[in-house]
Amino acid sequence: MTVALILDFPGSSRQQYDEVIDTMDLGGRMAPGGVFHAAGPYQDGWRVIDVWEDMAHFERFRDEQIAPVTAAAGMSPPQVRAIEVAELLPGSGAVPELVQVVDLPGLDADSFEAIHARVLPDRQTPDELTLHVNGPTETGWCVIDAWSSTAARDRFLQERVQPAAEGSALTGPPQIEDLPVAATLRETAAHRI
Repeated sequence: MTVALILDFPGSSRQQYDEVIDTMDLGGRMAPGGVFHAAGPYQDGWRVIDVWEDMAHFERFRDEQIAPVTAAAGMSPPQVRAIEVAELLPGSGAVPELVQVVDLPGLDADSFEAIHARVLPDRQTPDELTLHVNGPTETGWCVIDAWSSTAARDRFLQERVQPAAEGSALTGPPQIEDLPVAATLRETAAHRI
């Protein structure tokens, strides 16, 4: 099953991340099984948001590459959140400017779908959306969207998402975490979204 991962490296920097990417020598592409990768500064460290075809591909790459190479670069072990992806909607595939993680408390598959059907009734994503995944969490539902324009995302939230969420089964306000994207890797040569 496809999995989205949010990896936070507290106290880590862009320089350490660049060292890790250079050491891995991936040629600007994801490792086999990788679908999406974006990274940038977040709170007091560095955040990576990945989507993988399945957890086994990620775990193999984590054990063989991520763990030893990040440790050698002096990065702390990451705090990891994993979301089993219920739906992946390909977007434009453009390089994102922003990736948002939205936690929607109290929603289950049916209540999320009720909102989602109002937001995207034809399942056609806006041109500025470069990738969309969603799936369950322990407290509700999570959406991860990559956007080529922060202004377009803001407009989409205001015009489509907020009206669709009114009167929904949300048990609290959505929690939105924005990641300004500083680096990306392209999909693997064998995988196209």
